[in-house]
Amino acid sequence: MPIIVRHEHNHHHHRHHIEARCEVMRRLDALDNKIDLVMETIMATLEELNAALTTISSEVDKVSADTDNLLAKLAAIPTGGLTPEQQAAIDSAVVSATAIADRLKAIDDKVPDVTP
Repeated sequence: MPIIVRHEHNHHHHRHHIEARCEVMRRLDALDNKIDLVMETIMATLEELNAALTTISSEVDKVSADTDNLLAKLAAIPTGGLTPEQQAAIDSAVVSATAIADRLKAIDDKVPDVTP
């Protein structure tokens, strides 16, 4: 009789291990699914970030080109016939345009270039 009792005890113990393993596998599967979801979210966010950086880079390029054009036009204005007020206004515009260009360059330098 002790053999049968021992066998039943082992059978019950074996079943407990199988149930525990099944629970562990269920939890691992759930974790795996959560990790997959987190990775998908991270990748989607990275794609959105790259798209935003590309847009920002393009817009900075446009503003930079506009600023360069403005500076060129201001530099081409003849200085001989201007009143002191006109010259002061032009000088102020040049300083302002240069400051904008410098700030844009600082922003552009902080953001890594996007390689498509």
